[in-house]
Amino acid sequence: MVKQSDKTIVSLEKYNSLLNVILQKIQEDKSFIPDTILALSTGGFPVAAAIAKRLGIKSRNVVGIPVYKDETGDYHLDNKLVKLGDCTDRQVLVIDEASKRGLLTQKAVNVVEEHGGKAKSCVLIAWNKGIHPDYIAEICEGEPPDFFWEYTK
Repeated sequence: MVKQSDKTIVSLEKYNSLLNVILQKIQEDKSFIPDTILALSTGGFPVAAAIAKRLGIKSRNVVGIPVYKDETGDYHLDNKLVKLGDCTDRQVLVIDEASKRGLLTQKAVNVVEEHGGKAKSCVLIAWNKGIHPDYIAEICEGEPPDFFWEYTK
């Protein structure tokens, strides 16, 4: 990871390392074989694409759902733009790049399950004091870092 001012940035090399860790954890879990990926907003898209490719999940089974931030700083699923359909007989992997409190990934898992699917959550980096997703590559002590795609030179 590199520093940009006071913020830690996950480099491409670190991102690839985190992906390898998370993929190993997903593949070791024989009780859950994802056939669909639900990417949360912009940060989840690059992670979801990489994981789908490596797990052999077809792009038509990778769904993105927008997220918005309210005035208090809390994130919410934006079901005004996208409504999740029937998930019966689906094993859905909910993906985001990082998680501070873990509430958003937990909400997404609940929505999938309310629509009949089985779901587990996955982030590359999670805050040690938040609700932990099912699969985490790395736990951080403070504010989760930003990723290289969020910055330009």
